Amino acid sequence: MNVDTLVKTTLEKLGCPVERLKYDGKAKTFITYQIVVGQDTHFSDDESGAEEFTYRADIYSRVDYIALMRSAKRALKEAGFYGITFDPEVFEESTGYYHIPVEFKYMEV
Repeated sequence: MNVDTLVKTTLEKLGCPVERLKYDGKAKTFITYQIVVGQDTHFSDDESGAEEFTYRADIYSRVDYIALMRSAKRALKEAGFYGITFDPEVFEESTGYYHIPVEFKYMEV
């Protein structure tokens, strides 16, 4: 399984729709995700020994989302992601959604 598939399947276990970049549905809670950067790392003799991926997921919800945030963090950790950081939450007046960005990393060896 590649890292992109792992991101999607891990987030789908949270029980809400998950889509790359854009969600067109009408769910009260959904998650979008995107890759931010992929870079070679762990160099030896000018050869990369691993690739580190940084992803960003955006949780959108019209209902209480604190439990979902905690579940997301737990699920990501269990799947091998690390460096999980929640950015400031905002309320989007135009859509009525609370928006919670989360960034996380994964090392593929």
